[in-house]
Amino acid sequence: MTRVIGHVGALLLGAAVAVASLAVHRDRLAGVPAGLLFVAVVSLYVAWLLRHVTATGRAAASYCVGWLAVLSYFLIGRPEGDFLVAADVEGYGLIGVGLLIVVVLLSSLARRARSTPRA
Repeated sequence: MTRVIGHVGALLLGAAVAVASLAVHRDRLAGVPAGLLFVAVVSLYVAWLLRHVTATGRAAASYCVGWLAVLSYFLIGRPEGDFLVAADVEGYGLIGVGLLIVVVLLSSLARRARSTPRA
């Protein structure tokens, strides 16, 4: 039961980080896309941290699924024809971060549990 709660928590954490990422990915500071840099660092660091803190790294996969679900939902156009993620450097950068999250997801699913080596 604890494992399920941990995965649900990681899924919700991924969704929350993705919503925050969508909110700040277009912010600029002195001409530098600081919001996009912040999104990339935080999103990938949390995935890396979950992958290395847990025994199997599967919590990182749950986090990635939550992150990608939110991004996928908001990448689809809205009924009035608008898009939340624009077709510019920041938008394509956010999609690039999403592709890196897919890589982390797949590598977390393929990772085995840490075990002691046999003598």
